[in-house]
Amino acid sequence: MRMPVILICCALLAGCSKRAATEPESAKEIVKATPTPTPEPTPMPVPKTPAAILESLIEDATRGDASAQAKLGALYSDGTGGAAKDEAKAIEWLRKAAAQDDASAQARLGAMFAEGKCAPKNEAEAVAWIGKAAAAGSAAAQSKLGVMYAEGVLVPREQEKAADLIGKAAAQGHAVAQFNLAVLLATGNGMAKDDTKAVEWYQKSAAQGYAPAEANLGGMYAEGLGVAKDETKAVEWFQMAAAQGHAVAQFNLAIRHAGGIGTPKDVAKAAEWLQKSALQGYPAAQFNLGVMYANGIGGPKDEVRAFVWYTLAARQNDPEAIAERNAIEELMSAAQKEEAQKILGELLGKMPGK
Repeated sequence: MRMPVILICCALLAGCSKRAATEPESAKEIVKATPTPTPEPTPMPVPKTPAAILESLIEDATRGDASAQAKLGALYSDGTGGAAKDEAKAIEWLRKAAAQDDASAQARLGAMFAEGKCAPKNEAEAVAWIGKAAAAGSAAAQSKLGVMYAEGVLVPREQEKAADLIGKAAAQGHAVAQFNLAVLLATGNGMAKDDTKAVEWYQKSAAQGYAPAEANLGGMYAEGLGVAKDETKAVEWFQMAAAQGHAVAQFNLAIRHAGGIGTPKDVAKAAEWLQKSALQGYPAAQFNLGVMYANGIGGPKDEVRAFVWYTLAARQNDPEAIAERNAIEELMSAAQKEEAQKILGELLGKMPGK
């Protein structure tokens, strides 16, 4: 209970008491308050430029600091932080750090040799360095090595060993490993199939914003695997993954907008998401765009564009797309075919790796 505040007023009645001054008024010392000094403002630290940071890192690395050597190698590998991309320098510094048992350097060096992106592909070195980093507890290396064993890349295919390594990385919070562990649990590869546990690991990975986990989690809700079937939640997860550019999630989101599944029906949005997915080369999205143009769904019929999208899906050996493309081509004029080839060339120029 809050107590009331009592204000006490004290009044000094003038004239109630008089006392003779013991010294003349002129002799009284006048005391003045000493003003509080104003503190000097603390100077703001001047942020270092990337060039200055790089120079400092080079000095530390040259003195033998393993952490600095690893960071420097990463900068040269990626061409970031003021460092020009230089594969030779990246390997040089990463080797020095790796020789001092820096797990991050070992993992990166192994990945570089495994992928052959920044160095000539060297399987023996790739396996050796990734193995050392994994043994030292590097989550990134454990995840990478686990996938290698799962796929039989550079090492024999061993599903149980893959599950063990991926599980260790997932337990350390590695988002990709958490996703891969969920996949193993959902498929029963290297461990007992368990959809409920798969959902738990998908959720951990998705909580870190990993788009493939968001997409697969949407699929679990859509199918009712490991969780109660819930199309509304499926749409929410597909939306999050689609916003990050995940082609399959974009396609699944489009299908739900088209059919009003878990979300209000919206043909315009369906076409929008199909287009995004199709431009990333997803054949199912390309085929469905062809269907929309061929049948005038969401707009007027457009045989030329229907032919174009069927053609793109047919290039990926979609049998239905091949049949539909051939059927439309027989009815097209020479001018329409010429227009289709022009549009096809423009779209291929926008698509990755096409």
